[in-house]
Amino acid sequence: MREDWKYRYDEVLKKESLLQTVNKQLEKAQVRLKQAGEQRAAAEKALKSETRDVERLEKASLTNLLYTVLGRKIEKLEKEEAEAIQARIRAEETRLAEEELARKTAELEQRRSSLLGWEEEAGSLLQEKEEWLRGRSEDFRRQLNRLYEAKRQALSEIKELDEALQAGYELVESLEEAENLLRSAKSWGTYDMFGGGVIATHLKRSKANEAMEQIEYAQGLMSRFKRELEDVGGTAEMNLDFNGFLGFADYFMDGFIFDWIVQGRISDLKDAVSENIVRLRQLLHALRQKYEARLTDEAGLTRDIHLLIECS
Repeated sequence: MREDWKYRYDEVLKKESLLQTVNKQLEKAQVRLKQAGEQRAAAEKALKSETRDVERLEKASLTNLLYTVLGRKIEKLEKEEAEAIQARIRAEETRLAEEELARKTAELEQRRSSLLGWEEEAGSLLQEKEEWLRGRSEDFRRQLNRLYEAKRQALSEIKELDEALQAGYELVESLEEAENLLRSAKSWGTYDMFGGGVIATHLKRSKANEAMEQIEYAQGLMSRFKRELEDVGGTAEMNLDFNGFLGFADYFMDGFIFDWIVQGRISDLKDAVSENIVRLRQLLHALRQKYEARLTDEAGLTRDIHLLIECS
C-alpha cells in the first residue's frame, strides 16, 4: 500500500468541505448578480427617460419659445442635462458592477465544477485500499463482507419499499379523483331530486358513470399495491365493492323514490372510497417512515464500510 494513501485521501475529503463553502458563496453571488441586473435595467430606463427630456427641450416648439421669452428655457435645459449626466453615470456604474459580479459568479461556477468529482475520487481511493487489504487480512475480508451483505439487504428493501410507495401514491390519486366525481354526482343528484331538470339528471348520470370507470381503474391499482405491500411484509384491508351499484350507474329510472335510492347508493360508494383513502394514507405514512429508516440504515452501513477501510 502506498504510504501517501492517507494524505491523498485526506486531500480529496477536503474538497467536500470546500464544495460546501463554494456552493454557499455561489448562491449569494447569484442573488447579487440578479439584483445588479435589475438595478442596471432600472438605471438604463431612467437614462432613456432623462435623455428624452433633454431632446424634447432642445427641439423648437411653442413651449421652448415661451420658456425662452420668460428666460427659463436655459435654466430648465441645464437642469435636465445635469440629470441626464447623473443618469448616464449611474447606468455605467450599474453596468460595471453587474459585469464584475458576473465575472465572480463565473469563477465560482468553474471552481465548483472542479470540486464536483470528489466523491468519485474518494471512492476510487477506498477501492484501491480495499483491494490491498483483502489480499492481506482474513479478518478484514470477513468484517467487510458482513457489512456489504447488510447493505445489499438494505438496498433491496429500499427498492421494494419505494415500489410500494409509488404504487400507493398512484392509487390514492386515482381514488381521490373517484371521490371528487362521486361528490359531484351526489351534488347534482340532490339538485335533481328537487326539480333540477334534464341537465341535472344528465350531469348526475355522467359523473356517476365517470366515477365507476375511475373506480374500476383504481381496483387494478389496488391489486398492484397489495402485491407490492406483501413484498415488504405488509397487508392492506381495502376493498371497493360496487357490484350493487352497477345497474344504477348504467341504467337510471325516473321517479323521486328511485332517485332517492340511487342517491343513497352514490353516497355509500363515496363513503367507501373516502374510507379507503384514509386507510391508504395511514399505510403510506407508515411505509414512508420505514423507507426513511432503511435509508438511514443504509447510509450508516456505508459509513461503517468507509471507516473500516480507512482505519484498517
